[in-house]
Amino acid sequence: MKTMIATESMLLTKAIPLFLDWLKARGMRDETLRGYKMDVSQFQRWMAERSNGPVFVDEVTLSHVEGFVEYLTNERDSKPRTINRKINALSTFFTCLKKKKLVQENPVEDLERVKVPESERIYLNKEEIEAIIGAIKHPVVRYFAMMMAHTGIRVTECINLTLNDVDLEEGFVQVVNGKGGKNRRVPMNKQLVQHMKEYLDKHRPPTDSLFFFALKKTGTVSEQYFNRLLKEACQEVGIQKHVTSHILRHSFASYLVKKDTHVAVIQRLLGHASLKTTSVYLHVQQDDLQEAVNRIDF
Repeated sequence: MKTMIATESMLLTKAIPLFLDWLKARGMRDETLRGYKMDVSQFQRWMAERSNGPVFVDEVTLSHVEGFVEYLTNERDSKPRTINRKINALSTFFTCLKKKKLVQENPVEDLERVKVPESERIYLNKEEIEAIIGAIKHPVVRYFAMMMAHTGIRVTECINLTLNDVDLEEGFVQVVNGKGGKNRRVPMNKQLVQHMKEYLDKHRPPTDSLFFFALKKTGTVSEQYFNRLLKEACQEVGIQKHVTSHILRHSFASYLVKKDTHVAVIQRLLGHASLKTTSVYLHVQQDDLQEAVNRIDF
């Protein structure tokens, strides 16, 4: 059997745009593309500095990537999850180059990921969510937070909802081109439907924007602005937790777990491809452990 040989060599700097085009053709979202570009470009700069010159893709070895991981760990003090994200980005990068026959092997294929220490995830209880939403001063952003808290959709999915995606008659939101390019339909409860009717009737500014959540000035809501107002609301009501938009999604899942909702149902609502992803929301609190052992009556 013949060994496949790379037909040509290419500089890392030239390969990155090729990789991004490949990802784009596979339906990757703009935010995800930016992340891949940032991580692979950081590796390219590190390699160029280390080699004191441009580097070809077929020159990269496993030991180079291990050195990059060591640099991230010791010099940049990067967190394990961040390092693993960058390793995964490089692995996808070299998978692309292997498919295009620009390298013979993926040097990252057998690299072990950094062990992530287990920690309790932050989540908000019912009272905290209600207090935070009540403290958000901007009405559009307040209803935006309600939508996230009641449906568990991602912040980017909420930003991209159009007027046509929110059906207040049938009571559901249609998430179009969510993570992984997937569509899904998420039901709304009667309380949320009523809130969204109020929003459209009284608080959505006059605008030509097709986005459901629209600010008068920009016609949309940015993730940065939403997180800033969340932080301000937390400070106002005295909540010390580090709350971001993702914590609302996590709290939605955690609340359903507390209500004994089947994990497969939570998986469908969150739009996870795998139950393994959903399982991170099944955190166990100390009170739950105590309650469990209290039931033992040998």
